[in-house]
Amino acid sequence: MIYKLLLCSLIVVSLNAFDYGLHPKKVAENTYCFFGKTETVSPQNGGNIVNTCFVQTKEGFVVIDSGPTYAYASQAYTQMQKIAKLPIKYVIITHDHDDHWQGNSFYKSKGALLIGPRSYEQNIVAGMPTRMERILGKALYGKTKIVTLDRIVDSNMTIKTSDESFEISQPVPIAHTKGDLIVYLPKKGILFAGDLVFNDRLTSLRDGSLVGSLEALDIIDAYHAKTIVGGHGYRTDANATQVLRDYLTEMKREIIEAQDEDIGLEEVNKRVTMPAFKQLKLYDALHRRNVSHVYRELEMMEDEDE
Repeated sequence: MIYKLLLCSLIVVSLNAFDYGLHPKKVAENTYCFFGKTETVSPQNGGNIVNTCFVQTKEGFVVIDSGPTYAYASQAYTQMQKIAKLPIKYVIITHDHDDHWQGNSFYKSKGALLIGPRSYEQNIVAGMPTRMERILGKALYGKTKIVTLDRIVDSNMTIKTSDESFEISQPVPIAHTKGDLIVYLPKKGILFAGDLVFNDRLTSLRDGSLVGSLEALDIIDAYHAKTIVGGHGYRTDANATQVLRDYLTEMKREIIEAQDEDIGLEEVNKRVTMPAFKQLKLYDALHRRNVSHVYRELEMMEDEDE
């Protein structure tokens, strides 16, 4: 009995002391990102599957996406302070999936102003159980709490410091979700795309739209940004949208072709395997679900046109 109690205590201590091993990578002048793993959420990775970034300005740091837990945000803050002893000025949340915003409560405790989409206010309720809490467990979830945003972006907003401008906008009504924001820094030519851009792993279309996602990619490319940082994956050059664009475009083409031949969903799932994309992480977990979602989306659009 004593052994079991000791073992449980050691597990709790271990979870509370979870080390995310965060090391910022410089992607441009005064601009850094923590790149998450291209895998699903698990206790082993602590929910560290997301890219979060920060920009150093004269008045303080501006954070883009706060990460999966309070502890993650706390450890990110420690790394920022090694670069410069500055406060957190703003935190901008790109959308309401919980790997992107559950560090909010830490940054709010530091006096940061939290900014995000209307969908956060609509979908996130204090006290609600989250995927992170369910998968990680209460010990690792730790001090993580749901907090309200200070400012809501309905279509666009610009925030400025003395040396930088952050243009925040929602490019389309629905793409990855119903509230995706992008953040563009015109002086640096950097665009933070959130989950409108994936690299090295597949996207999930469960809450979104293929058609809207392609439209959003067109808008992102029209900025001609030098650096594009997506929500997942490691590519950050001017062509960072290409992998996702190719995947969605090919899926759309193959499904429309199958629907024109009156092929049902079950057979479409067997037919639209898209082997060129099998090397991407999470293909086995997500591709079939994406095909099913897109089939229904395109079928509904066809019905509306009749």
